[in-house]
Amino acid sequence: MNPILNQLMGTALQNNPIVQMFRQVMTAQNPNMLIQQMAQNNSQLKQTLDFINQNGGNAKELFYRMAQQKQTDPNTIINNLKSNM
Repeated sequence: MNPILNQLMGTALQNNPIVQMFRQVMTAQNPNMLIQQMAQNNSQLKQTLDFINQNGGNAKELFYRMAQQKQTDPNTIINNLKSNM
């Protein structure tokens, strides 16, 4: 990929609230407690957690299944998030 495009994508991802939330969760001492606290203040996150619970409660499995339905490589998404931590 073009180096300039890579830099722009990296900057966009670093400023993305989802990436920032991912960073917080990945570095938290107790990620589950942090997610529950975040859900109390963020209705979209609460809806997401409710959706996960309604679909078996396994967020990883649900993520992979939904990525497959969207014909998206879930590992690409995960790697992009990790590279912007």
